[in-house]
Amino acid sequence: SPEVRSQVDIFEPLPPSLADLTRRIKFAFDPDRILNFGRMYSGI
Repeated sequence: SPEVRSQVDIFEPLPPSLADLTRRIKFAFDPDRILNFGRMYSGI
């Protein structure tokens, strides 16, 4: 359900260095953060 999906991460948490890299790449392609923010990983 959408309610559960919004509260549970879909994937395992990323290691900090990989999460930082993922965040920087996503920001490069989506600087306004309008494309599926937080859908795969919270905060990314």
